[in-house]
Amino acid sequence: MNDRTEYIAGLRKLATWLEENPTVRISSDERFLVPLHTNTAVEEFAAQHNLAVVTDNEGNKSTQMTFGPITYYAYGYVDFAQHVADRNERDARKWAAEKGLELREAEVTA
Repeated sequence: MNDRTEYIAGLRKLATWLEENPTVRISSDERFLVPLHTNTAVEEFAAQHNLAVVTDNEGNKSTQMTFGPITYYAYGYVDFAQHVADRNERDARKWAAEKGLELREAEVTA
């Protein structure tokens, strides 16, 4: 079995288990998040499935389809590497601020 086949089998087992155990809680997030990493990949996916594409204020694109109360939400970025770098910097600055520290540019000597 390949990874995709195993994943789908796992989803089916989860659905069966949830159906057989009606008293257990289900996820509070009804979004099934699928990172496609690039805007181009989002556009291609949306075109294949006749879906609308939404662009956020940073130029990142997403599309979605619903299955009852569950949303399959695919998203991408203008520049994924830059997005990751920006997120890492925000996280580092937040951590530093929580510790009473401040991050600043390193001094470069020749």
